[in-house]
Amino acid sequence: MNRTCRACGVPLMTDDVAIYLKLVTRNAQDFLCIDCLGEQLKCGRSPIEKLIKYFRESGNCVLFR
Repeated sequence: MNRTCRACGVPLMTDDVAIYLKLVTRNAQDFLCIDCLGEQLKCGRSPIEKLIKYFRESGNCVLFR
């Protein structure tokens, strides 16, 4: 599956897609990269990366397994 960020066009990694699904909507068909999502949410990249780490380490979210 070749997915790219709908705002800037960079190729998306699995974490980009997973965090978008987790924070925005599970029904998404197009996605934002972490940088563009951070800009949209007005929080920057760092808090989103911390959430990804938290969800991955918790083992409770199927999106980050």
